Amino acid sequence: MKQKPSFFSSITQYFSLLFLANVMFISCDFSKRIDTTAAVKELHEREVKRITPAQFTAQVDEWGSMIVKKLNADLSKNLQDSSLKDSLAKAYRVEIVSGSPLQLKNPAWDKKINETLDAYQYNVEHNIPQIDNIQKSEDEAFFYYTSPITANKSLLKLDKKQLNAIGEKAKMDSLAFKKDGAFLGLWLIKFSKKEVVRLADPKHLKILSEK
Repeated sequence: MKQKPSFFSSITQYFSLLFLANVMFISCDFSKRIDTTAAVKELHEREVKRITPAQFTAQVDEWGSMIVKKLNADLSKNLQDSSLKDSLAKAYRVEIVSGSPLQLKNPAWDKKINETLDAYQYNVEHNIPQIDNIQKSEDEAFFYYTSPITANKSLLKLDKKQLNAIGEKAKMDSLAFKKDGAFLGLWLIKFSKKEVVRLADPKHLKILSEK
């Protein structure tokens, strides 16, 4: 004959079921959503992309130009304070340095970029106008975007002591007694081909290649 469960046994089962229900409710609390933004961004960056050499150059040219434009917007400040430079370097995953062609030369740089710096120095010595340039490393793992830094009225208003301090920090030759528009040095931006692939938007690359 089947016995009826005791009162104590029934109470125990009741509280066990209540506890289990609470655990399930907490574990299924949909008010605590997982932020998937970072995960989606990572998946987008890892997406397989086919980028032509022309598209690489176009993208580096666009980003390099944007970075330089922002740095030149307040030149005297950005040559003294590296906050914006560091922020842009982090955003675009690049290395940004400034300096005169001779002071920028470094055996650690790729041979081709050192040759480009020699060309800039040649232009300085022969009063040839300087222009922006894009150069690939010999192994094509990096792109170097270089852009002339020229004196402006805001910078030239500073006294000699301030100009000397800026020149030393920015690795440039003497900035005193320069005229408005005079060549001072270069912005040099080193792009990693791998990071360009990760950050580039395929749709935008197509637009760039059609320009």
